[in-house]
Amino acid sequence: MYSRLDVIAGESVELLCNTSLTDDIMWTYDNDDDGYVRYVYWNGHVVSDKSRLSTKATADGSHSLVIVTAEQKDSGLYNCYGGLGAREVGYELSISGT
Repeated sequence: MYSRLDVIAGESVELLCNTSLTDDIMWTYDNDDDGYVRYVYWNGHVVSDKSRLSTKATADGSHSLVIVTAEQKDSGLYNCYGGLGAREVGYELSISGT
């Protein structure tokens, strides 16, 4: 199941994951255009070619994936996996506008 987020292009969006930010968690991205799932955070680093991505630790010990100045091409499915490989949360991100 995915939580749907609708965002207007140019806005920033924060995807919250209820697990601490450590080297053994990962975020993936899938836009369904080519059938490939891409790692966007893995081994403690943002590994995507999306330079507008970053991670942020929160006060409660969890973390979020941040997309600055969202673009329509950022639309897709984002999944956060905890240290044991279990999926913690998934987002269906839809960016509208130009």
